[in-house]
Amino acid sequence: MGPAIFDKAADSVWQFAGDWQDACADLIKLVEQLKAGQQDAATVQRYSFVTFHQSYGYEEFVEGLRPVLNGDAEAGEVEYEIRPGVFKELCRKARQAPDQRFAMVIDEINRGYISKIFGELITLIEPDKRDPLDGSKPPIELTLAYSGEKFSVPANVDIIGTMNTADRSLALLDTALRRRFDFVPLLPDTRAVKDVDEPHSAPLAGLVVSTSAGAIDVRLMLERINERIEALYDRDHCIGHAYLTALTGVDDGEARFEKMAGIFRHRIVPLLEEYFFEDWRKIRLVLGDNQKPEAAQFITGSEAHEQDLSDLFGNDHGLDCYATKRRYQAQPSAFANPAAYLGIYQSWA
Repeated sequence: MGPAIFDKAADSVWQFAGDWQDACADLIKLVEQLKAGQQDAATVQRYSFVTFHQSYGYEEFVEGLRPVLNGDAEAGEVEYEIRPGVFKELCRKARQAPDQRFAMVIDEINRGYISKIFGELITLIEPDKRDPLDGSKPPIELTLAYSGEKFSVPANVDIIGTMNTADRSLALLDTALRRRFDFVPLLPDTRAVKDVDEPHSAPLAGLVVSTSAGAIDVRLMLERINERIEALYDRDHCIGHAYLTALTGVDDGEARFEKMAGIFRHRIVPLLEEYFFEDWRKIRLVLGDNQKPEAAQFITGSEAHEQDLSDLFGNDHGLDCYATKRRYQAQPSAFANPAAYLGIYQSWA
C-alpha cells in the first residue's frame, strides 16, 4: 500500500499530509519542468514527414488502436490502447507553441486513399475551420472516432503535400482534397543565374564537365533535352534537375564525367524508354542522335536488307525489306564519348 498523500480535515477540507513532498518528488519535478517550458528551442522538431501508400490509414495518421503486451511477454497477453497518429501528435505540439509554425509534410500524397486517411480532417483542415489559438472557441470541433475527444486543427499547422505530376495516379487525387490545397508547380530549374532571394535557385548554373573534347555545359544539355520532351510529349514529363545535381559533389574531370555517364546509362535513358514506350525514333530526337555522327549516337538505327532477312528467316521468307521495321539498339561506347553529350545541345557542322 502506497503512502497517504492527502488527508481530510474535520471541516471536510482536503490537504496534503505526511511526507507528501518526498512521495511526490518525481511529480513535483515534472510540474516544475512544465512551468519552465522548453529551454532549448532548437531541439524541438516542428515538422513531421510521412509517405502515403495504398495501405496507409487513419490509425497511423490521426489515431487508432495499437497492440501492447501486458505483463510477461512470453505469455503473449495482448491488450489494445488508443494512441495518437503522427498528425494528431503534431497538432498537440503546435498548441503548446502558438507563436511558432509547424508543418506536416506528406510525400506521394496522391498515392494514399484520402478519405480513409483523413476522415473528419477533410473538414477540419480548411483555413476558416482552424482553431485560431487566441483563446476563442474553434469554428468547428469534431469528435474523434476512437478516443471520443473533441479535436480541431490549429491555425499554425501547415500541410505540405508533394506528388509527381507525371504519375498517372494523379487522376485519382480526391476532389475534396484538391480544393483545399494550393497547387505550386516545381519545374526543372535550368536558369543560368541564381536569384539572390532564392538560395537554392539555379542549381546547375555554372556546372560543367571538363573533357578532352571540351567542357560539357550540364545546364544547357538538360535544357535542350527538356525542350524536346515538351515538344514531343508534354511539360509534366520533363526531366528534373535533381538527376544531375549530384555532379556538384564530384571533382571536375574524369570522375565527374564517369558519374554523368552512369546517370545517363542507368537513369535518364531508361526513363526516356518508359516515357515514349520504347519509341526509339523519338528517344533519338530527344538525345539529338539524328544530328550526330554515328560514333556519338546513344541509340543507333539500321534499315533491314535482303541479306539480313535471309539470315534471320531463311531464303523463302516472302518479306519485303522496305515493309519491315527499322532496328534500333543502344550503343554502349557512346556513353563514354564526350561528343555524345556535347551533341545534345551543339550543332554539328
